[in-house]
Amino acid sequence: MYLKKISLIVCLSCISFCSYAQRIAIIGAMLEEIRLLTEALKKKHIIKYKDLTFYTGYLKGQSVVIMKSGIGKVNAAYSTTILLEKFKIKSVLFTGVAGGLHPNSYPGDLIVAEAVFHHDYARDMANEYEVRATRNINGQNDNPLLFKTDSVLLNLAKSCVRKISFLAVGSRNPKVFTGIIATGDTFVNNPIKANWLYENFQALAVEMEGASLGQICYQRNIPFLIIRSCSDNANNSAHLDFQTFLKPAAENAIKVILGILEEL
Repeated sequence: MYLKKISLIVCLSCISFCSYAQRIAIIGAMLEEIRLLTEALKKKHIIKYKDLTFYTGYLKGQSVVIMKSGIGKVNAAYSTTILLEKFKIKSVLFTGVAGGLHPNSYPGDLIVAEAVFHHDYARDMANEYEVRATRNINGQNDNPLLFKTDSVLLNLAKSCVRKISFLAVGSRNPKVFTGIIATGDTFVNNPIKANWLYENFQALAVEMEGASLGQICYQRNIPFLIIRSCSDNANNSAHLDFQTFLKPAAENAIKVILGILEEL
């Protein structure tokens, strides 16, 4: 009886330790952006919590939790908040695809974010569209316009991309860009809007989740990094290109995530 009690205490202690052990969170908006990661998990466990599914386990020797956030800013903010409530997270990595904005970027190219911002949090006046900083949740202070990514994770990404063999898309090998990513609740397939984002903010890609995650991590003081691979060029053919290049673009972004985990 005494030994049984000791064993029960040990088991409960292990469960408690696992619940509070620090993990690296990996998030993608769609299943296509995280499927290869969930399939590669060692000691995988699936946890259903509220209306979300979490995959815990190990990748490259790192304890991780992987989640599909859902598409769009509200889904990304909600999912990230629930994630940080449920698990003890030491850093967040977001992986997925985006529309490329750099004139020399093509589907398959990668953007490692130095910062992200909301391009649709703005004041729309008669002759001017002014993008503004979001307000802190207390309503008293402005957040920064740009949510900067973690410098340590950023440098790891810059280091590991030199060693990765990326999937060729079409007849060219992908390039890697580092810079700003724009976020908004609009799928941009308008060359005028794409050029406006590039010219006015030097944004290299546009997507629908990054700045929401960045804002939550900033307000919770959690290091984060966003890796995007171009599925299109945010132009008139973006919808068709997205369907064509989603899979190889998502895989190239995942290669960077795995490279970072290996460097940690």
